[in-house]
Amino acid sequence: MTDIISSNDTTEPTYTVTIADATGDTVVQMTKPEIEATATANNAWVFVNDRLVNSSDIAEANLDASSAIRLMPGLVGGAERTYRVTIADATGDTVVEMSEDDILEASASGASWVFIDNQLVNTSAITTSQLDAAEAIRVMPGLVGGGEPTYTVTIADASGDTVVQMTKPEIEATATANNAWVFVNDRLVNSSDIAETNLDASSAIRLMPGLVGGL
Repeated sequence: MTDIISSNDTTEPTYTVTIADATGDTVVQMTKPEIEATATANNAWVFVNDRLVNSSDIAEANLDASSAIRLMPGLVGGAERTYRVTIADATGDTVVEMSEDDILEASASGASWVFIDNQLVNTSAITTSQLDAAEAIRVMPGLVGGGEPTYTVTIADASGDTVVQMTKPEIEATATANNAWVFVNDRLVNSSDIAETNLDASSAIRLMPGLVGGL
């Protein structure tokens, strides 16, 4: 059970916070100081709109009534195997230790993608053996809000084709992170040019990740 740190300050605005732990999800109302204190006391990760936020930065975070705030307490006792995971978002890369359940939880909303050794994987099909053998695990949260249009993108890798919906910034970020080639209607496009590329619902967009390990 997560220890929820409460304060007596009634002047601070409160926000809806979902706290996930071994017993399930608990939804509570918390102020910014309470979120920070609870996260710190429980060695928890704080996700705001599916983006990892340092608990010490909560005071300056732009929160409102629509913000999806989630606390994921860290593991206690060290009984479960953890993996080094790079979480990429607009602020850069954050490296954390996560268990298999943590990885699944972080991407459970469907707003995040998980790449194992530069290959997009279906989170529902992730196996312990895959994680144990992985050299690089990367979680890329999708964009939340902003009204960005999405496009159908086919991602090709050694396991076959995966079809996903992505915004232009997500296409660019995914291609850059995985050193992938982007083809739009069978024409190679520089990932940095995606933002200015004329895309529509009929565009055939394909990402072909670069080779891993060299020849």
